[in-house]
Amino acid sequence: MRRRHFIQLGAGLALSALAGQRALGRAKDRILIVGGGIVGASLAYQLSRRGAQVTLLEKTGPAAGATGKSFAWINANFSKQPRHYHLFSRLAVESFRKLHQELGAELAAEWNGTIEWYANAERAEELRHMARQQQEWGYPIRFLEDEEFAQLEPRVTPGKSMATAFSGMEGSVDAGAATRFLLQRAQAAGAKIVYPCEVQGIDIKSGAGALLKTTQGELRGDVAILACGVDTPQLAALAGVRVPLIPAPGIVVRTAPQPRMVQRVLNTEDSHFRQQADGVIVLGDDYNPPPTPIHQLLESHPQDFPSPAYSQRHGERIRGQAARYLPAVANAPIDKVSLCWRPLPKDGFPIVGFAPQSPQLYLAVTHSGVTLAPLLGELGAIEILDGVRVDLLEPYRPGRFAS
Repeated sequence: MRRRHFIQLGAGLALSALAGQRALGRAKDRILIVGGGIVGASLAYQLSRRGAQVTLLEKTGPAAGATGKSFAWINANFSKQPRHYHLFSRLAVESFRKLHQELGAELAAEWNGTIEWYANAERAEELRHMARQQQEWGYPIRFLEDEEFAQLEPRVTPGKSMATAFSGMEGSVDAGAATRFLLQRAQAAGAKIVYPCEVQGIDIKSGAGALLKTTQGELRGDVAILACGVDTPQLAALAGVRVPLIPAPGIVVRTAPQPRMVQRVLNTEDSHFRQQADGVIVLGDDYNPPPTPIHQLLESHPQDFPSPAYSQRHGERIRGQAARYLPAVANAPIDKVSLCWRPLPKDGFPIVGFAPQSPQLYLAVTHSGVTLAPLLGELGAIEILDGVRVDLLEPYRPGRFAS
């Protein structure tokens, strides 16, 4: 990505002006979208507001998959490596903030930043190294002293921290509410949202568009978009397209609404947590949970926990981890424990663009879908409706897995 592109977005210029577009051919405006998570909803919103005839098909209901179960942290943080992916993620954060300004409070996003800290010496040194790297890349991150941490989050007891960093531009969102709102705005622009509707067959023919065979009949469009998370490999295979994902289960706990306890995303060795505007506290597990029999069972890819007892055990364990740092959460009633199967591509990077062997089939599958969704919606609309290839997406094309 060229540096001038990033500066232009930060200055608020139209995204299409920075995309580095190369013309491909005529626009296609009858669009079928498979998947009602936040990526599919963002594409539906951007395409329909530009006048495309959009029909979105969702197997279960809006935000029923990873979107509604995710921690929903909007960031370009340390895991976004190498530099091209960090910058792409930073563009996505800016795109999300711009969308929030356009649509207002109903998008349910907050922008109070992230505090990350570690008492473990090795993790603390890694944090210092990564924070300095991101400072060199121009990311607004800085180190905090204990006194400032206490001022920013007085109810958090971090313990003895060896390194603490604050990323001021980051945020979070109620991803389920945001998805439903984007779909409402897409409908207002003329989109059709159909669910429950499961795709059972895909027929792609050059020059003849895309035919989807579904539980609600056959539907034809100029382009079919697969934005259906962990279901993408199975559906793409119907069109002869390889989309390799790897198992990536995550557990997220949501409490009943509580009085305000924290303002930001808080992240440390064995816990990460935040609080939504509606009072719900969202708790995440250790990023590298221990290889216990329970975790090994989750790796076998069930649709949900094998029993309520497993769910309850995980919920209490994760709440207990967070209570070490946020004592007030110890007695907060657990409302929901979600097993979230994240759509993680094999090499860790998004898979976005037309399938090389199926030019009427567009793919949009990625981990960090919440962060990337607004940007993918904008860039996907440019590629599909304007008949161009957006340079920013070149590292993430489906063709890298064609062999």
